[in-house]
Amino acid sequence: MLTENDIKRAFLPFLKEFYKYRYEYRPESVHTELDNVSAGGLIADGMVSFRKEDGAPFVCTYEATSLDKAEEVKFALNSTYFMWDCLAFGAMTAAVAYAVAYAARLPWLVHLQWTGNVGFIAGMLLIGLLSWYFFLRGWRKYRYIYAIEQFKQYYADEQWIALAEDVFPAPTDPYLVELKNQCVYNGFGLALVPSKGEIRALITPSRVGIYGRDRAMVQWVTRLQWYQAMSHNVGTLSKFRPAVPGELSTAWNKIWRPAWYLVLDPVKKTFLKVFSPAEGSKDSTFKRYMRGHNVQKWVFALCLAGITPLFYRVLNVREENVLEVIEYPDANPEDQYGYLYEGDRPLARDPRAIPKQYPNSTGARPAETGIPTINLSGDNDQDDIPTIDLSGIEDEEAPAPKRDPCAGIRSRKGWIVQENTYALKSLADARVSALHQQGIPCAAAPLACLGGREGYLVSLGQTYSSEAAAFEAADNFTQALERYGLLRKQLQVLQVR
Repeated sequence: MLTENDIKRAFLPFLKEFYKYRYEYRPESVHTELDNVSAGGLIADGMVSFRKEDGAPFVCTYEATSLDKAEEVKFALNSTYFMWDCLAFGAMTAAVAYAVAYAARLPWLVHLQWTGNVGFIAGMLLIGLLSWYFFLRGWRKYRYIYAIEQFKQYYADEQWIALAEDVFPAPTDPYLVELKNQCVYNGFGLALVPSKGEIRALITPSRVGIYGRDRAMVQWVTRLQWYQAMSHNVGTLSKFRPAVPGELSTAWNKIWRPAWYLVLDPVKKTFLKVFSPAEGSKDSTFKRYMRGHNVQKWVFALCLAGITPLFYRVLNVREENVLEVIEYPDANPEDQYGYLYEGDRPLARDPRAIPKQYPNSTGARPAETGIPTINLSGDNDQDDIPTIDLSGIEDEEAPAPKRDPCAGIRSRKGWIVQENTYALKSLADARVSALHQQGIPCAAAPLACLGGREGYLVSLGQTYSSEAAAFEAADNFTQALERYGLLRKQLQVLQVR
């Protein structure tokens, strides 16, 4: 079995031979180095640099992977990136759902109050988060390979991954297939190093200049540079000596280190095992480049920022204003076919329909009467035509007959819907006026007409021939009164005999 050091040393001659015919470099300018470390902690197992025929510098780095370091080249779920995507999609779902509810169901949001609104937002966020989590967990963009991500941290002219031939058991291994796909996509090279025989290049690095141009160059600290710096200036060691912590830092460490070791770290590991069981056992070194993208963080923040003003406006909207805005449509409902009816409501009629009202004291349809006219034709046949007397002689006014207050009730045999009872006639008349303003048919009558009690009752609608029809009308009137905020108590159905 090849070790990582064996692969490092075996791959250098291959690169020299490969670039000899690829770029025709100057042999005297070739420089090779193993175990390169940058100032930022990046590691390159090997580096080859030279100058091409035109004098331009060329730098090639490679990562050697043996069987015991196979986790470097096997993909895993990028849990940090994945969870930020889940949060961003959940926030977008909550923002869109809350905006739609604000536009279409504002009274409902107002009735939920602040606790219901918070629960609605949290519930929609959770629905979006879990939907993304369960349905898009296997998306290939979340496949994280440590060696690939490390190459993305810096720029080199060409980068290689050198594998021992025993890292993957077969050419069709899904981890090897994914590694090939990501190498092709990012322009990296891939080679197999056997224990005996020639090295085989599976994928050569891309020569297209767009790869890696957006990554910064890295300053490698080689062994030679390290020894030179140490020999010339012993004071350079002071740069690497950690600073002595102050009193506040020491006190904070005494609190933070036990809390992290005993509470926070076990909770974190448990959380990772639940949501990312495949990554729970891996070394944290191979997950050092797992991080969320700024786009997802901005989307999450902007969605929450968009929800905040809507949430504030919902909590500060007066309920009566909402009802006035929502319940009155632009179109006149009386123009709709079947909304108004005369006489008894047919069973097939729309249950929302209401009886037609007329602009008089009773609201009933006025009787058809003839129009008095003046005959100027000179004909004598005027017996059946009503005329206007212009003689100036006024007849004595006949006394108006006294109106029976119970006549309207006694003539209504069947069932009526009682809205409420009132002690004074003025209260009953005020209630009737308020209901008429909303287009609800009603009338007031003394309670004595039904049983000898004192007070007045307000009835809704007309007299119904059956008790079932009266109860159905009571349900419709209950909905109408609730819609206009006029319902005071449960409506009752009374029989008039």
